[in-house]
Amino acid sequence: MFALPGWALPAVAPSCGCVQDFDFVVSYLERNLPAYPRDVTAQTRPAYERLKRRLRQGASLQSTPTRCLPILVAYVEFFRDQHTTIAGSAGVAVNDKDSLAVRRFLASAVYQQTETVRLQPVRSYPLAAIEGRYQTTDSTYQIQIQPARTRFRDFVGVVVQSRTPLWAVGQVKLELKQLPHGSRYRIIQYNRNHSASYLGEIRQVQGYLRGTSWQKLGVPAAPPRITDTLAYRALTPATAYLRIPSFNGGLHAQLYSVYQKVAAASPQNLIIDVRGNGGGSDGNVAGLVPFMFTAPFQDDQLEEYYVTPDNVQRLAEHYRGMQRDSVSYGAAALQHVRSTLRWLQQAPIGQFLADPTALLKTFTGVAARPNRVVILYDRGCASSCETLLFWAKHSAKTTLVGENSGGYVGYGNVFSVPTPCLGFVLTSTTMRLPNQVSYEAVGVAPDVPLGLDEDWLTQAKRLIEQP
Repeated sequence: MFALPGWALPAVAPSCGCVQDFDFVVSYLERNLPAYPRDVTAQTRPAYERLKRRLRQGASLQSTPTRCLPILVAYVEFFRDQHTTIAGSAGVAVNDKDSLAVRRFLASAVYQQTETVRLQPVRSYPLAAIEGRYQTTDSTYQIQIQPARTRFRDFVGVVVQSRTPLWAVGQVKLELKQLPHGSRYRIIQYNRNHSASYLGEIRQVQGYLRGTSWQKLGVPAAPPRITDTLAYRALTPATAYLRIPSFNGGLHAQLYSVYQKVAAASPQNLIIDVRGNGGGSDGNVAGLVPFMFTAPFQDDQLEEYYVTPDNVQRLAEHYRGMQRDSVSYGAAALQHVRSTLRWLQQAPIGQFLADPTALLKTFTGVAARPNRVVILYDRGCASSCETLLFWAKHSAKTTLVGENSGGYVGYGNVFSVPTPCLGFVLTSTTMRLPNQVSYEAVGVAPDVPLGLDEDWLTQAKRLIEQP
């Protein structure tokens, strides 16, 4: 939305701005969100209505996308539905090696509207405190996180040093809203081109903002990232290690090729590492089932569509897109969506209905080995990755270790719509999984929580090889 000559903001009529986008988001989610009937009850409605009034008043005072986003985030995050989000435009990349491009950017409204605050005097804070000096792992930015309370935030990250001319000392790089859970914060980050991104709920752990590139000055360099490469190897003569960074549908052939190697090797013990695995396709999870189980079982996952005109329309739009790219999706996927759409179009409005064409999965293939399985996961394990954890709960020889998963399990079938004025994208779910809703935003707890004082893989290996 910023791809305009001279980086000028689009001409927006007075009747179309933040408050109109706020009204659109409220109306859309109240009509269509599966979480709405659960989260807005007789008990919670007074607080919900107060929140709406407060946020709408704030929206009426804002005219730019970056200042509007925190307000929309605060509303959307009222709902315990991890898949439902609001995002702004990514803006236009700026080549900071091009002096002309830099000058144009510095003269633009996007840059000029960036908030600037006074840096507070440097103080010494405990490692566990959110306040203090931080830098990105590549040292591009150094910021100071300091209190700056408004209706929508508790702290800001203010630029202290910048290696790019696109940012100046005193400009606000992060906005943080503290959550009731101690060290957890809702964070909005302003990117290199000053567009806004919602990072989600982030924890500060031992000086690191987990899941981001920010770490406190003086703490050891962040440990190497867990590999993003699918891998299978021996750790010890008794234990094999399977690293799965994603269950993306496009990885089906690669994943099943590795699963065949695991079956051929028949390790005594198997560690399945799914840290940071954001999910993908349950079909790619199913190939792990034989390694985990000592008896057949039936998947008890239930899916109920929330039937509304908008939700049916989103699925119809998706189906038309599938038809335009039928080779990539395949005939089976097209047939499944077509049959689902057919009965939804005839279904009564305003109800949760199970797909009458869906069949419960029954898993019967069981491998004699491995004798022990450990699934190693963290908060980054989400969606289909969490399906693996639910299935593992049926297993007598599988142990879940790590920390609570992401909690993207109670709602699904996600589609997006644009807001009418400032170009935000509202992504919302259309289905609930009733027997998993209680895990939404909470996640699946491990059988054995792991401490942060030692490498997790080392702890997992010791656990699986103990007598």
